[in-house]
Amino acid sequence: MSEKKNVHLINLFKWRSKVTLVACIVTLVFTSGSVIYGIVTDTPEFVKTEFEWFTVDSNLFMALATMMIIPFAIEGIQKKRLTYPKWAQRIHYAGVINTTLTMVFVLFVISWYDPLLAFGEENFFLHIVCPLLVLISFFMVESVHPLTRVDNIRSLFPFAVYAALYIINVVFLKKWDDHYMLNTFLPFYISLPLVTTLIYVIGWVIRIVHNRLLKYRETKLKMVWNEDLDPITVKIEVYSLGTHAGLYQEKDSVSVPYDILEQVSERFGVGLEELSRAYNKGVIDGLREKEKRAGS
Repeated sequence: MSEKKNVHLINLFKWRSKVTLVACIVTLVFTSGSVIYGIVTDTPEFVKTEFEWFTVDSNLFMALATMMIIPFAIEGIQKKRLTYPKWAQRIHYAGVINTTLTMVFVLFVISWYDPLLAFGEENFFLHIVCPLLVLISFFMVESVHPLTRVDNIRSLFPFAVYAALYIINVVFLKKWDDHYMLNTFLPFYISLPLVTTLIYVIGWVIRIVHNRLLKYRETKLKMVWNEDLDPITVKIEVYSLGTHAGLYQEKDSVSVPYDILEQVSERFGVGLEELSRAYNKGVIDGLREKEKRAGS
């Protein structure tokens, strides 16, 4: 089996983890830096109202999500495969939808009547750079969990909380300015459903792209494997994958990539139990080799 084919089976596109890690770190730096810059440079009156803006709140929510994704990106570099559990995917998905809504609203609404507010100073990072980076990081993840319609609806919860606070403080208590004109040109009971529909559609588009990418990657991974591989060669390759895990992952965090083993088993007709034994044997040998290197 050629080295080129080995790379596809064993490497599992390690570069995605590196791209995600860089995108997450830059997002975190830009988000926190922009908010701090705004607090330092804006007037005290404006600073008091800073957290009334959806842009600030959505980016801070995404910053928290980004902090949660960074450990998985680092782990992905070690495992050569970027995955995370369902709960992390849901938080990431909700954050991506909210920051994308901010970017869409800025590009198609705010920029037309106030370009400085849309793209001036720190707003350029909060409105454009960070939303694009979180989209990139989200699409890089090779999740084993396709997004569902329920996920799409559930992801609206952070926006629903902000929308409720906005309507209460703008329409009923009149404590906030109507920043987003949701009750200025149209009554809020008309504009709010329109914005809710927009954010659902944004989430739907992101969900469709995400799921198609997962399917495409699965198909692509299967296509690069040589159909003529014999069972012994397949088990050697899976053993090598386990060896890499033992060498570069922590002993208490080594996991078995059952979804990959299932695909290999289906493609080459080798039993899942045999592949699991080969992988686990590789992990043990990799751990021993790592201990030997540490002791020398």
